[in-house]
Amino acid sequence: MEIVFNEHIQDIRNYFQDFSEEDIEILYKKAQEEVMSRINQLAEFEHIDQDAIFKDGRLMNEIQDSIRNLTLSYIQFEQDHQQYADQFDNIFEFVEKHHLSDVFFEQSVTEGHPFHPMTKTKLGFDINHVLKFSPEFRQSVKIIPVLCDTSFADEIQMTQSIELDRFKQKVYAYCHAQQIPFENYTLLFIHEWQLEHFMLEQFEEFFTHQFMIPLYDLAVESNPLLSFRTLDAEELNCIVKTAVNVQATSAVRNVSPASIRNGIALSEFVERIYRTNGYDNSYIQKDLAGGYVNIHKEHANKCSYMLRQRIPHDSDSHHLVCGSLITKSFITKKHILIECIETIMKSQKMTFESATKLFLTEYTHNLLEATYRLILEEGISLEAHMQNSTVEIKDGMPISIHVRDFGGVRLFDRNINVDASTGLITESFEDLLSVFSHAVLYNHLFQIVQVLETYGYKQGEGYIIIRNTIAEHHEHCAPDINILEQPTFNIKSLLKMRIFSEGYDYQYTKINNPLYVEDK
Repeated sequence: MEIVFNEHIQDIRNYFQDFSEEDIEILYKKAQEEVMSRINQLAEFEHIDQDAIFKDGRLMNEIQDSIRNLTLSYIQFEQDHQQYADQFDNIFEFVEKHHLSDVFFEQSVTEGHPFHPMTKTKLGFDINHVLKFSPEFRQSVKIIPVLCDTSFADEIQMTQSIELDRFKQKVYAYCHAQQIPFENYTLLFIHEWQLEHFMLEQFEEFFTHQFMIPLYDLAVESNPLLSFRTLDAEELNCIVKTAVNVQATSAVRNVSPASIRNGIALSEFVERIYRTNGYDNSYIQKDLAGGYVNIHKEHANKCSYMLRQRIPHDSDSHHLVCGSLITKSFITKKHILIECIETIMKSQKMTFESATKLFLTEYTHNLLEATYRLILEEGISLEAHMQNSTVEIKDGMPISIHVRDFGGVRLFDRNINVDASTGLITESFEDLLSVFSHAVLYNHLFQIVQVLETYGYKQGEGYIIIRNTIAEHHEHCAPDINILEQPTFNIKSLLKMRIFSEGYDYQYTKINNPLYVEDK
């Protein structure tokens, strides 16, 4: 890896002239150690011979790309720390004094996924693309409105809003001035990279003959969120989930027509359950609408988009993507979670242990209301890991949870209009529990407990809070399988699913369940 290492150092140095080659080398080695630590951990969990990893050229390419891009993230973090650390007490003060929106927290998850080795892999992007389109570099990204002949595009449940109507009027006026018959076209929202690197080449004839027309003059400025192809567009007052032919972590980031339909149907259904049945601290960021090019079925998911609700702004609180809680603040170099707890300590005059217990108890209550209660009462298991969830924080305290993205949901057949080909419907409670154990327990609550342990909070205390909250739900609705009585539970086999192309037999790995207490 030495040749690649030296090449990367030189490439990175070209973009960060203020950092010495020695500084970059230190951060590159830090990134390498972080990625290798994740590989070692997953290899142990999944019982993989590491030779199988290091002899796999495809996998090593993904790993080296992740290391390079994680290095870039570390450099950005250090740059921000040097510029702002001595000016503010914590990251919340920084956000408020700079009048930033809570999109900032989506752009602050320096290490990305908490344990995936390919956390920063973006195959298809060079360094310039990574710096331009990845959220941590806080650049503006253009969403290009593309007119597509109505014969060649389908819309799915177009939503109405003041902002979208205003934008369509703007498009209509532009088309009228350019003598383009707007009524003959469907409007698509396309990521600028996808248009330039895929659509213009793939559909050259369609653009030449004006079956497709990119409206560059009406490009919508947006901010990339934690998932880099998901963009916050203030002008449209919604989130735009775009297709980008780049492999990030384990998958190429497309938007399939089936996922659009499923997201709209399921998000509306679950939000209705929340509001009707007293899930007082639980909310859904609803998927609203979408569209795609229908010319070639194999390309429908590459020329597509989906619109999602924004979380309403509240001047008294902040909405943090949950992954940012276990990210270090570039102000204090403490985890943002700890800055929340220190705020509670100050405002409520508590010790660290008491404030931590209060935070974790309330956080667990809210998250398990939104997820575990929903499993027990409705047979719906949301993939509410830290990248799919947003916590509302007020004076350091977690007061509500928003869940988004329905691609990994599992549910019993509820007579919802879900595309059967996507495999979301199951008859097995164990399937529901596997999504919960991986996403909500291992990839969410346990990650928080692990961070707290590094500050002296006992892991066992955290697991007791989680165990007791689950047990409280059992008092009202007994599960088919009691996870508290299982010595092991399932987490996704992230490495095996990359190594073996037919990965379904290796979808889950069993690990020890820290919530299990053996009967004496």
